[in-house]
Amino acid sequence: MIRNFIRTTSASIAATISARMALVLFAVALSGALGAGTALAQVKVGVGALGPISPQAENDIEKLVGAMPHVTEVPIQPPGDVDACVKRFVAGDLDDRLDAVIVVSLPTDSFKVQQSGSEAKFTGSYQIWTLNLSTLAEDRHTFTFTDSETVLSGPAAILSIPAQFLFERASGQRLISSSTWQAYESIQVRVEAKLVAATKLYLSTSTLGETQPLNLLECAQALVARGDADTALAVFKAAGADNPQVRQIMAQAQEKMQRAKSEALLGRALGAIAGGNSGAASTILAEYQKDPTAVASRADQVRRALANIPDRRADAAYRALLQSDVPALDRAAFVAMLSQMMADTTGSAPDEVVLSDKDVSIEDKKAAGALKTALDRYATALGKAAWLMSIKCGCDAGARLTAEPAGQALLRAHFSPSFTRPQVGLP
Repeated sequence: MIRNFIRTTSASIAATISARMALVLFAVALSGALGAGTALAQVKVGVGALGPISPQAENDIEKLVGAMPHVTEVPIQPPGDVDACVKRFVAGDLDDRLDAVIVVSLPTDSFKVQQSGSEAKFTGSYQIWTLNLSTLAEDRHTFTFTDSETVLSGPAAILSIPAQFLFERASGQRLISSSTWQAYESIQVRVEAKLVAATKLYLSTSTLGETQPLNLLECAQALVARGDADTALAVFKAAGADNPQVRQIMAQAQEKMQRAKSEALLGRALGAIAGGNSGAASTILAEYQKDPTAVASRADQVRRALANIPDRRADAAYRALLQSDVPALDRAAFVAMLSQMMADTTGSAPDEVVLSDKDVSIEDKKAAGALKTALDRYATALGKAAWLMSIKCGCDAGARLTAEPAGQALLRAHFSPSFTRPQVGLP
């Protein structure tokens, strides 16, 4: 009897253990399946640099990005703002497609030196910009770095180090030598080590590692939401206009894209008004009014202002109109407005207008030469850009004029709602 009890109990225990083992194996298999479903796919991230950053530092930064899980880094030449990146890396050649972009820059006008006694202090701003090419989510971060060097001899040469730093990065030539050169070389190494360390610190908490593979339709819809109708259409075409799903989404977005185009026309009309060119404003307004998605009340408001206010008083008289209409413009229409205003005020259309939360950067490759004969026009235009940006964001705003990406600022402007007029000056 006892023997039968032991035999029965042993069989029961064995059955229980077997059942538990099966349950454990099932749980492990289920966990593996769920893990496989949620794992991040391999993505390609373009890594670019602007400004006087050495090839070695660029290579170190590329390695940091490539060391992130599920990320393959691809060296790139940054093409410009969001639209430019989308046109190149989403709607462009299939071989050029990326999932995200990270651009590091060292604006040359941020690199400065101050001498106090026997010490020279160096400061600068290092900027990092990331862009998810599916969602168009951007992140911008600025690191300020400082360094110092004891001035034992040749103070004039020491104080020229920032200029030499920039020159050597651009040309590969060395202009100073001896003990001063050793100080210069030492500072270069330390500064670039700080840039690489700042990038490593940023990547440790960045959402860049959570990037998913490129979704063209999501990108196109994000562009429609921004008001970038032309770029959205290019992405839709890249996704395949013959695809039924693409055609359906395009049809749903068609009205929004048409409205975005008319909004850009309204922005240009307001830009011509801000630039004091009522003739161009009237022409653009007439084109806007022909659009089936134009808002009649907004057009009437602009038309009445143009009919009642003399051209010469445009800068002051249209202030109320601009303050009421600018906040409602979408991003693309506001960029169109700034471009039109700059062209009408300076006689030169900008090559690129880049917006951040409260600042605008305007690149005009002709500005460096034009400033010699038209400084007042450019100063007026940049002041207006800062004022309009302040209206748009409802905050203190700044504007920066350059002749190249991440180049030295040729003019700077700042405007606060508490100011009576913009503050504009040479950097």
